[in-house]
Amino acid sequence: MIKDFKGKVAVVTGGASGIGRGLAYVFAKRGCKIVLADLDEQALEKVSKELSEIGAEVMTQITDVSDSEQVAHLADASYERFGSVNILCNNAGVGGGGPIRLLTLENWNWTLGVNLFGVIYGIKHFLNRMLESKEPCHIVNTASLAGLLTGDGEPYHASKFAVVAISETLAVECFNTNVGVSVVCPGYVNTNIIKNVDILRQTRSGLWEPTPEMIKMSGPARINIEKILASGMDPKKMAKIVIKGIENDILYVITHPEYVPNIKARFERIYEDTLKLHEGIEEKSEIKTKIFKNDSPAFSVTYPDNLIELKPNPLNYPIIKPVFVGTTVGPGFDLLIFVSKISPNRRLEGVAKKIARGFKARAKEIEIITNKPITLRDGTPAYECVIDFKTVGFFKVKSIHLSVFKEEKWIRVSVFTSASHYNENLKEIIQTLEFK
Repeated sequence: MIKDFKGKVAVVTGGASGIGRGLAYVFAKRGCKIVLADLDEQALEKVSKELSEIGAEVMTQITDVSDSEQVAHLADASYERFGSVNILCNNAGVGGGGPIRLLTLENWNWTLGVNLFGVIYGIKHFLNRMLESKEPCHIVNTASLAGLLTGDGEPYHASKFAVVAISETLAVECFNTNVGVSVVCPGYVNTNIIKNVDILRQTRSGLWEPTPEMIKMSGPARINIEKILASGMDPKKMAKIVIKGIENDILYVITHPEYVPNIKARFERIYEDTLKLHEGIEEKSEIKTKIFKNDSPAFSVTYPDNLIELKPNPLNYPIIKPVFVGTTVGPGFDLLIFVSKISPNRRLEGVAKKIARGFKARAKEIEIITNKPITLRDGTPAYECVIDFKTVGFFKVKSIHLSVFKEEKWIRVSVFTSASHYNENLKEIIQTLEFK
């Protein structure tokens, strides 16, 4: 993660006004070199001059982020000028909404081209270079609360929901690399996002073109939204929140916490609707016992028969390959069984720490919750531990492990599940370990 911004290079698309201008200003104040990208050449030069006056080294690049070749050129020019890029703000965005029944395909193409594909192209042309640099880097994708809450702004909402999803996936792929990821979901910010389309129409065709019916309906709505935006958060204040998100490697940068109850209500609706659909439906699972004969000593484990046995992926288990991998469909649990040689100096009570160390390559906030001796049903002494961790940065996982040393082998039965799906019954699965 980036703590010291002095000398770092920040690329900001949509940098000539609004949120982009605020981000560029705050980065410059923290000592960054700035690459400003925008379609508005006159506004670019104005912001460039403002930043130069506070001592920042600034480069400008006229860029249409909906054009992959232009974004590729932006990346090439940035690296040619500064040699590296540490912060990429895929920020350029346009408004555009209205009743879905009245939207033209051109409306959809315009908004998705800038808001969604602008982010896609930014990631495409910068990410690999950032990874290869091994320097601390961070990608900031500007979405919106409209990417978490639906409303009447399609295709704007559709584009922002997609940016949130892409950012979540990118965070998973960049976990434990030199590249951090944040998705910014602001509420109302004092920007010219509405008026900018009018400015762009003077130099470009094919932009947002409301139908006559939409124009008739949107007169008062446009006036109202412009008033609300004018009273919105100052972009520089919002940019300081983004800086904090980068410093602390925070994925979801919610700049207006007052909307969190609305976000929570949406997920509660999903939960309530699901319960209504499945109320009174009860599914019972039969059990299945698998005997492991080829890995001395012979043993068996019993588990629900809806568990799907999978082939171990060598990429996931580069050191010790499990003898069994099973999973349930959906967010249930995974069952893994390992058999490996054991050093005569290793003690059973110390295996929890060894297991936890093995998680460090793919997990954070690893914590051993319990580690205690138990006796299996056949009288075999064992150790059971529960370890919590966050995988790919933001998913909380609970794992239960039962370890036995027998005939110079370490037999370990492990269950992994999300913290929200954990229950004590999962311990019963690992405790079915029985030696033949």
